[in-house]
Amino acid sequence: MNDRVFSRRTLIWLVLIGVLSFVGAFVASIYQSQIVQISSYGANSYSESAVGHKAFVKLLQKMNFRTRISRQMRGGFNFSDAKLVIEPQSVSGLSDTLNGFSGIGSLIVLPKWQVRQDPKNSRWVSTMKLRRPEQVGRILDYIGDDLILVQNGVTQTAENFTWDTDIFSLDRQLSVTGPQLIAHNPTVLRPLVYNDQGVLLAEVIRSDFFYDIDRTWVLSDPDVLSNHGLDNGGNAAFIVSVVDELTNGRVGGVIIDETSHGFAAEPSLWRKMFEFPFAVVTLLATVSVLFLVWSSFSRFGSPAKNKKEYQAGKEFLIGNTAELLAFGGHGALMLRQYADRSLQSVAFKLHAPKNIHSYELLEWLDRVGYARGIDTRGSDVLTAAEDLCKANRFNVLAAIRAAQNIHRWKQEMLYGTG
Repeated sequence: MNDRVFSRRTLIWLVLIGVLSFVGAFVASIYQSQIVQISSYGANSYSESAVGHKAFVKLLQKMNFRTRISRQMRGGFNFSDAKLVIEPQSVSGLSDTLNGFSGIGSLIVLPKWQVRQDPKNSRWVSTMKLRRPEQVGRILDYIGDDLILVQNGVTQTAENFTWDTDIFSLDRQLSVTGPQLIAHNPTVLRPLVYNDQGVLLAEVIRSDFFYDIDRTWVLSDPDVLSNHGLDNGGNAAFIVSVVDELTNGRVGGVIIDETSHGFAAEPSLWRKMFEFPFAVVTLLATVSVLFLVWSSFSRFGSPAKNKKEYQAGKEFLIGNTAELLAFGGHGALMLRQYADRSLQSVAFKLHAPKNIHSYELLEWLDRVGYARGIDTRGSDVLTAAEDLCKANRFNVLAAIRAAQNIHRWKQEMLYGTG
């Protein structure tokens, strides 16, 4: 009987599938960023639309900034890092991501546009309009008191900016369409880039503001770093200089927050188990457990039918017992026991003398048999059986014939030859 649960062919397929799955999971973990991508049309780091920041992230990476998009509200930073909170959607989103951050600097970029998704392309926008001043004003109120937003028409362009030459050494002018600026307020902000209409970039100077962060800057117009704004070389050079200054010449890393846009994903072992590519490992572990449980069963399906039908009755029971004893190597013992029992039975029924030796008993029975006209001698058949029992190799067929001879002799001695 074959005790293997799976056939050789099935085992080969299982091993092949397991190896391919492991290799696939390993490769997928390496290229996870290329395989798993978040698609968006809004003002965030995953968006390729006009108001998105994906080009800005790529620019920082090309300029060798240690850039990381963060989906965690707490932790996951070094004290030399700078955090960028670009166009937060609410005051709570801005507060949650900056509270608990203790880094070298932070940049808050005010929101500007309200957009609607293009029905023909989910990654683009169909329409965009300026946010209402009170919507952006809530963010300004969180940064400092008495800050006023200055919005201009979308058809205007501001290029005549002045910057702090101790910090920036720019050789090209910025260009902002429909500029969104902050009115001068020297008690709250120190202007870094400005014009006669207002401040584009400023540093928060209140001593009790974001006390765990070395310095916090505010950029009033996000178009400087948006996908459509980076087409201007002056804008690109300016925003790179801002990040370079915040990170002390790229000593620190850049953390771009995305929790304020609703992409928060706090670490969770259970969630990770069902996220790609870790879900592949979870699937493999589950399949392995199922196969282990499967292989622990002794058989599958309906019981295999035995070719030999079992019957009730004494004859079948005796035959089956004899087969078991023979299978266990007890044939010689069975033959010897049968010979001894037959001898004792004949002697008892013929009233043979008691307390005599075996050879004397056999002689007495032979004389009785001769007197009854029985040709078979008991000493011959019993001696033949004893010789078979003592042989080095037990002959089953010869033992059966010897047992038949003993049985014939017994029947003739007790009941005659008729």
